[in-house]
Amino acid sequence: MRAIQFEQYGGPDVLQLREAAPPAAGDGAVAIDVHAVSVNPIDWKIRSGRMAGGAPLASAMITGRDGSGIVAATGPGADPSLAGKRVAFLAPRGVGTWADRIVMPQDNVAIVPDGVSFTDAAAMPLAGTSAWIPLVDDAKVGPGMRVLIHAGAGGVGSLGIQIARARGAHVIATCSARNADFVTSLGANEVIAYDRTPFESAVSGLDVVFDTMGGAVHDKSYKVLKRGGQMVCLMAEPFKDRAAEFGVTVTQAQVLPRRDILEALLKMMADGALRVPVEATLPLSEYRSAHERSQSGRTRGKIVLMLRNDNGSLAG
Repeated sequence: MRAIQFEQYGGPDVLQLREAAPPAAGDGAVAIDVHAVSVNPIDWKIRSGRMAGGAPLASAMITGRDGSGIVAATGPGADPSLAGKRVAFLAPRGVGTWADRIVMPQDNVAIVPDGVSFTDAAAMPLAGTSAWIPLVDDAKVGPGMRVLIHAGAGGVGSLGIQIARARGAHVIATCSARNADFVTSLGANEVIAYDRTPFESAVSGLDVVFDTMGGAVHDKSYKVLKRGGQMVCLMAEPFKDRAAEFGVTVTQAQVLPRRDILEALLKMMADGALRVPVEATLPLSEYRSAHERSQSGRTRGKIVLMLRNDNGSLAG
């Protein structure tokens, strides 16, 4: 099978298309013929060595965290009825997905409803879970709450806007001026173009800030929260926790694969309540370009790589 691997940290040029032995499904796991995979910022951050903490790679690593495909086989203890089903999946940390066949714990996959494409299903799992856990589980966003979502045009932010709106919140989102109309189309009640107006001077007294950025953005975000408000954060740039100084709560979201979240998001997609913006669909041969585009920080929504055609034959 084909797999996109790297065995040293560096730029996109360290990625290599290689032949690898197809894995077999073990206890409680399923083997999946992968149709599509998505590109997430964590992919290039791991490849570049930013997440390594100085530790070298022990062996070649497959890039990627999520995608969609068809269950080809089930291992002992796994639900045999999953065989032949279209599924979306989010891999455990350290398990790569950019390969023709992968093995996944059955609890990391969810059946894709009719009407949801492989492309859209592949684009959703990590970005959707990364938005759901901070907003729904941690902040418990609900009706009447005023919520600021940073980087509203990105993969996580674009889904976070829709999730928060679906739960009745008043959503304010930041983005560049060129993406303002796009973010408005996702359902944001207010849009702040950060390259025209400092967000910290445009809003105040918010219930929740969803910080997908860290660093200076995190630091400025304390000023817009009301006392007793909550900042929910993803692992991005380092930040200093100033919760006590401002009388707020800071929660670092723990984003782990969960079938119940995938099922909830896929249902929203099937019902037309959640749109996964896909900026580009590329053949597998453009795997390096996909990393470059993600690393540029200018992606609107998601990038998806196609590994198989609709008839199941290998593509790209």
